[in-house]
Amino acid sequence: MRAWLNCGPLFLLVCTGLLPACSLQVATPLPITPATLQRWHEIKAANGPTFSGSPAWRAHVEWVEQALRERGALALDRDTFTYPRWWTSDDRASGDWQLTIEGTAVPVASYWAYSGATPDAGITAPLVLYDEKSAAGIAPGSIVAFDIPQLGAPPPPMFAPAGHEFATNDLYGIDRRLVTDHWYQVNYATRFGGLGDKLRKARAAGGLVLFDMGFGRADGIYTFPLLKPGEVGVPGLYLDREASARVRAAAAAGQSATLRLKAQREATETWLLCGVLPGRDYGTPADELVLLITHTDGPNLTQENGGIGIVALVQELARLPLQDRRRSVLVLLDSQHYMPGRHQVDWFARHPELARRIVASVGVEQLGQREYAEQGADFVQTGQPEVTVLFSQDDPRLIGMAKAAIGAVGLPRTELRVPAHKGQGRWIGLGDLAVERGWPAFGINTEMSAYWSTRPGIESFDAALAAKQLKVLRQLTEGLMGMELAAATRPD
Repeated sequence: MRAWLNCGPLFLLVCTGLLPACSLQVATPLPITPATLQRWHEIKAANGPTFSGSPAWRAHVEWVEQALRERGALALDRDTFTYPRWWTSDDRASGDWQLTIEGTAVPVASYWAYSGATPDAGITAPLVLYDEKSAAGIAPGSIVAFDIPQLGAPPPPMFAPAGHEFATNDLYGIDRRLVTDHWYQVNYATRFGGLGDKLRKARAAGGLVLFDMGFGRADGIYTFPLLKPGEVGVPGLYLDREASARVRAAAAAGQSATLRLKAQREATETWLLCGVLPGRDYGTPADELVLLITHTDGPNLTQENGGIGIVALVQELARLPLQDRRRSVLVLLDSQHYMPGRHQVDWFARHPELARRIVASVGVEQLGQREYAEQGADFVQTGQPEVTVLFSQDDPRLIGMAKAAIGAVGLPRTELRVPAHKGQGRWIGLGDLAVERGWPAFGINTEMSAYWSTRPGIESFDAALAAKQLKVLRQLTEGLMGMELAAATRPD
């Protein structure tokens, strides 16, 4: 593979008219195998979570960039920017995040990212269990603990089970409530519950989030940071079910606790990455683009392995003869998924000349995940693949393509949703761009039973499943590259 041409100079020759686009053909790459995907994921897993701009993130994204270049991607470009990064150790043994009650250590499941920080010795203060009715009476400087409320029955519309256009037979009758509960609990602190605002209003010294989860499930939880830039301003920790019971009892007894959360801050450079796998009209006014989009930052191996997936797709699409590629493929890797404020840099506004040539898109993320379930305090693999959810715009041809690809590949435990159809939920992940802009589009996502955490590593990755998911995406991307789009239904 390293013998392939570095095509950067070819791009310049095409754009200046000194070399025709048809001369861009490179050596035909080999097909992607599960063994290749396993090896690539082992490289990524060795460095741990890839938070935007971190050393692990840089190593991963630089690997992706080089891999794309070696597979014929041209015009690779970085949109760099700087943001205030907050981080602490992900190793519990470091002692950077701890809780003691009256001198007795309490196991801590994880830390609240972008909450705040304490002095090295921590902060000692009375424990208070938050109650909406008595919130105004909380003494400033307390350590305030929050119970996550139950979802209730029926759940709010956002958490109600979504229907589907089509589902594989192996999905019928399975219990998917844990996934919904996990998503709800993990995101309650930073999104639904407004706990940061409550801590600030109470002028608290620290915060504790009491999850209704066993330790194995709560271990390493990493939530989306704030929807606005910045920090909560109050250091916080996450506790499992057993530790939460100890905190409630201590608060009821009027006891104090010492909370420690050491964290670092730094102005960190990061970047969005884009590039183009040429089609037959590349470098001419007739060229159209199919967008492959993913995010590159996240807490574990597969929450953000879309970059590896796109490398695999580019390698497969490069196997098509250049003259058979009716459209070029635009690759876009966004580094803002887990940053406070999220998506502050608008790549499309920065690159209007490319954005206006996009005619279709495919969102790629969360490939090859294994399903987990609780067994008492433990969180274990069930032996099943995580449920795959494939999204499609509302066009009969696109829906037909998706059904056919799922069947041809034999992708297990998969459902197809058309969010434009009533009762099939909303686009999740990277499909909202297509809805906003009216592009024919597909997107892939999974239900994530265990992947809101820094813990899942190479043991959580199923290379054979990822290979099947990528075969489906390759078929769908090829379809968008070659189909007549003028008659496609493009909803508002």
